[in-house]
Amino acid sequence: MRLNKAIEQFHIQLRADGRSPHTIAAYMRELRLFMNWIGRVKNIEAITPADIAGFFTSNTALVTTEGENRCTISTNRLKSTIRAFFTYLYEAGYIAGNPARLVKSKPCQRRSPVILSDSERRGLLDTIAKSNDALAERDFAVVSLLLGTGIRLASLAGLNASDIDFKEGTINITSKGGRMETVFINAALRRILSSYIKANGISGASPLFQASGGKRLCARQVQYRISQWINAAGITHQASVHTLRHTFATRLYRMTGDLRLVQRALGHRQVTTTEIYTHLSDQSLKKAIRFI
Repeated sequence: MRLNKAIEQFHIQLRADGRSPHTIAAYMRELRLFMNWIGRVKNIEAITPADIAGFFTSNTALVTTEGENRCTISTNRLKSTIRAFFTYLYEAGYIAGNPARLVKSKPCQRRSPVILSDSERRGLLDTIAKSNDALAERDFAVVSLLLGTGIRLASLAGLNASDIDFKEGTINITSKGGRMETVFINAALRRILSSYIKANGISGASPLFQASGGKRLCARQVQYRISQWINAAGITHQASVHTLRHTFATRLYRMTGDLRLVQRALGHRQVTTTEIYTHLSDQSLKKAIRFI
């Protein structure tokens, strides 16, 4: 089988596995780098560990399209893609051996996530609450939900009013990879969402957060609106929608000290993904030690 055809089969498998469009696009983008380097008509049976090692020592793998040296995290992601691709080919019986079996990722220190301080978080909510903007009520509910649950942007944009169970204090969301999950909301957030829904006559299968004409508010619109509110609140450091997710997770970890609980709240499959929030507590501990 030629490499380009093998990549097409892998694409089909990723879709069948329910991987998100974003994840699939990332896999395909990185596999195209490999294919352009080694040749699209290369027979997959002829690819050797030496070929793959040669790829990872080439400028194609070491340098970005902007001409900058690829960082360790980016290189590891590229290696992960190559490993996943050849593991699929091997397990599906397309090749007799896995030529990527020797590929190892390089250990790296993960950067601590950017979060809002407690005063910035309160300031952001106060700015929206006190605004005369016609969309402030909706945006207040959006930001409160992100800060109160840590759900991803795509999950928020896909919500319908019927996904909320006010009696049980839960929301059913579609998470990464199309997985259905349940998140919990506290009494304060229930009141905010209930008030917003009643004031705007939203019910049933209607989108929970709407743009003009009752259309579903898309992810880009949410990003733009939150960016505007962050600026209005006077937050000067880099911050985005994902900052609100990090802020929720960090506050939950500080309150509970339970990493597994944070993992469950964020819907992470691996607890190692959640471990970035322990670094923030380490930083707080380092500061506190100064005063002992």
